[in-house]
Amino acid sequence: MSVSTSAGSARSAGFKSFLPLIGAVFIWGGNWPVMKFGLSHVSPLWFAALRFGSAALISFVVLGALQRVRLPSRQEWPLVIGVGLLQMGAFTALALWALQYVAPGRASVVAYATAIWVIPLSSLVLGERPSRWQWLATAFSYAGIGVIVAPALGDWELHTVMGLTMLLGASLAWSVSIIQLRANRHVRLGAEMIPWECAVATAPLVLLAVLRDGAPDLAAMAEIWPAVLYTGPLATALTFIVVLNVTQTLPPAATSIAMLGVPLIGLVLSALAWHEQISADLSTGLGLIAMGVITTALAPRLGRLASR
Repeated sequence: MSVSTSAGSARSAGFKSFLPLIGAVFIWGGNWPVMKFGLSHVSPLWFAALRFGSAALISFVVLGALQRVRLPSRQEWPLVIGVGLLQMGAFTALALWALQYVAPGRASVVAYATAIWVIPLSSLVLGERPSRWQWLATAFSYAGIGVIVAPALGDWELHTVMGLTMLLGASLAWSVSIIQLRANRHVRLGAEMIPWECAVATAPLVLLAVLRDGAPDLAAMAEIWPAVLYTGPLATALTFIVVLNVTQTLPPAATSIAMLGVPLIGLVLSALAWHEQISADLSTGLGLIAMGVITTALAPRLGRLASR
């Protein structure tokens, strides 16, 4: 076998290893306009409960068929609860509520801007010392969020301001979950924990939905079963299982940059499905946040080059 043939095979294998992650990015990007559709029939809390309830059910079935269902260990339970309540429950409930006031494309950009919280929190809570490249990445992200939020603040559109505040709260909830996971790096959560995380998210969401919205409208829920199947079993359970397996083998920088595609795809699909205008401020903000994500991902390499 020639050297060129071996190199071609290696590139082909490398690309194939990215395919599941690329598929997940497209599914998660498409989730934003789908969630907007679901909210036209049921309340944000009930839709969130449906999402994670169905995800818990299908992930228990899938992992059960693979004989991989097990109870979390004593060390895993705090992280499972943190991911379930913060990254899944709080993030989704706040994001869905915000979708009543903010277009889905713009919402996805703000909600995924976790860099505005993660680097400062890692310094304050974990005592980490971010490099100047990481602080530059944070500055890019803050600038991007500022550009996106500024028009609503300038005109003082109360509902839009409320929606954007909820989205920032959603990204904060996800960021706190990331910090918790970083602080417990010795405990690694695998795909076996996804059904438990989804179940932890479902329980308080159902309770809050009953207390605030009353009994569910079963007829309305029956009308949105395609959206529930998409957001729950597909975009939550199966996609998380795939992504967890894939990201353990791919470089973190590649994963971080790939995840930037989620709000980008959400923005494009929202423009097609909901006729959302891709305005100059939204494009500029997304570009600045993209610079932040790319700088974060490349920070270790940039630091090594600067020290030479």
